[in-house]
Amino acid sequence: MPGRERLLATLVELTTQSGGRSRHEVLRSTLSMALALGEADGAVIVMGGARHLERSVLRQGETEPDPLAEPFTPAPFEMSVLRSRHPRVLADLERSGVSPGAGCPGVSPGPALYMPVRMQDQRGGFLAVHRREGAPRFTSREARQLVLLAAWAGLSLDNLRLAENLEKLAVTDDLTQVFNYRYLKSALRREVKRATRFRQPLSILMVDVDNLKTYNDRNGHLRGSFLLRQIAQLFASQVRSWDLVAKYGGDEFTVILPQTDRIGAAAVGERLRSAVANFQFPLAERGAITVSTGISNYPDDGDTVTGLIESADRALYLAKKNGRNRVEGIDRLAA
Repeated sequence: MPGRERLLATLVELTTQSGGRSRHEVLRSTLSMALALGEADGAVIVMGGARHLERSVLRQGETEPDPLAEPFTPAPFEMSVLRSRHPRVLADLERSGVSPGAGCPGVSPGPALYMPVRMQDQRGGFLAVHRREGAPRFTSREARQLVLLAAWAGLSLDNLRLAENLEKLAVTDDLTQVFNYRYLKSALRREVKRATRFRQPLSILMVDVDNLKTYNDRNGHLRGSFLLRQIAQLFASQVRSWDLVAKYGGDEFTVILPQTDRIGAAAVGERLRSAVANFQFPLAERGAITVSTGISNYPDDGDTVTGLIESADRALYLAKKNGRNRVEGIDRLAA
């Protein structure tokens, strides 16, 4: 069976190359192969996203899928395909009683073939190929080949999601869900190089939670862990998208602020301090939980990763010494 052998060879080739593929590339390859194998006029893939169903369409003569932006509400027939584990072959979409919205935009309703795409996280979908009105119906051989393609798509998307999750786990602190110490060091090295190359300012904040031991002794370490996670999320909500919040130690965080001078860093530090002081944490009065912050600026306070961290740590010590719940810079230290 030349067609089946060609399909298998292509899928093996795609699988060996899938390491560097993105979700968009997997969907594009799936739709392109579906058009070729099914000798179809249009192909549609519907996949469950984190919040809603996503639909992409590729028609003959096109090279890039059209991701339909409008919210997609599947027709009853499509819902049955999503729940099914078996392909559906329709001799004529228009005469089958299926809603016209279940077709392929830009292709007059004709023969159609729907294949479920199964995934481990239960957010699967389906792959559908469509021929124009009056075209021959899909054969059982074509259906078997396209079912195999749909299975490959599901496996590839599963592998992609697994790789993304593993990558996230490698750089994320389990407790707080912000970046971990290992990623912090590599990111800070990168930002120091960037600041050196483009002669841009760079600042970091070293932030310590005040009196966390007292809170833990009173409410237990589990509550203390939850409090640290809340503080981490507060920090993440108060900085820019290109800033970086990372866990440094037991109750310490580091915030990297690219393209930020000492004055800007002080403003960010004060914003973080105020956000924590005014937040109502469980089992604590408002204002009982505070943070102390030390500022370090490149290149005045240090021109290396180690130098910046040591300077910020010294400034943090000063903030603690001067009464906590405050922001201090290294420039206030005695020479």
